[in-house]
Amino acid sequence: MTPLTSAEQITIAITVYSRRDYIADAISSALNQTVAAKVIVVEDCGPDASLREFVRSQFGERVEYFRNDRNRGLFDNWNACMEYCTTPWLSILHDDDLLQPHFVETMLGLAKKAPAAGIYFGTAQTFRTGDRELDTAAPAGQAGWRRLDLPVLAERCSLLFPGQLFNVAEALAAGGVRKHSFFTGDWDLWFRLALRSAAVQTEERLARVRSHDGDDRGTNRVERMGWKWALDNLQARRNLLALSKALGTGFKFDRTKLLTEHPIPLRLLVRHATTFSKRILAYNHALFIASTPPHFPYAAAQLFLRMTGPKGIQAMAAVARAARVRV
Repeated sequence: MTPLTSAEQITIAITVYSRRDYIADAISSALNQTVAAKVIVVEDCGPDASLREFVRSQFGERVEYFRNDRNRGLFDNWNACMEYCTTPWLSILHDDDLLQPHFVETMLGLAKKAPAAGIYFGTAQTFRTGDRELDTAAPAGQAGWRRLDLPVLAERCSLLFPGQLFNVAEALAAGGVRKHSFFTGDWDLWFRLALRSAAVQTEERLARVRSHDGDDRGTNRVERMGWKWALDNLQARRNLLALSKALGTGFKFDRTKLLTEHPIPLRLLVRHATTFSKRILAYNHALFIASTPPHFPYAAAQLFLRMTGPKGIQAMAAVARAARVRV
């Protein structure tokens, strides 16, 4: 694995599909780094063929632009980023998210402290369009860092997507991104990379994640349909099986432990209950009942749902809407 020693080894790839609302801001955040790195845009064959001209009119030759000859989908477009990348290290940024100005500088400093890692992470902060400007992170190199614990990463991914930097050769050797992943493709790749070579994270905020409410966002659709926790559980099982095979130990998926440490959020469950199918509603009801309550209102809701069954979640949602309670 090529060690990370200079910014010339780094490419920042901005992925886009048929949207120009925020891409100029995303590209600017990649270009306006305290230590400059190569910047490319990878378009997944969207219907807006003029997007290339828009980007060129805004940034000229400061970025390279690639357009897939077919629609590859969200996760396979990340594989396309690796194919177009000519440097050993790559960071992928969605077209509506932002990097802090010292992202590259901090990654270089982190690599000096932990040179054997195959992937480095910062932390990210969520914001909505129109929010007041968020405070920038501390100067590069001042925050603490840690090696990610494999069993913890196997069971749960708390890493927001932008603000990562990974070794391309290691990612390809790990199999790249599973292109048919519906929801957990990033977590799946991060874990396989961490299993091959260490994963390191700084607690410094290096990225900003734009939050959307619309159904057109893939993560939002998964949440609204009630699939999120089912897919999370499936990915955790897959990760723990891989960990057990790699280390020769008996790591197993323990749903009780997971629901004790990370109970199903009541707020999200009630917010989206009316969009669940009967089967998914029953599944999420069972997970909620099995969760360890973090406070008394949660325990009271569990008692109510034990008596009313899955339909009780929809009843709670109806009451919240009638009372105009934001959940």
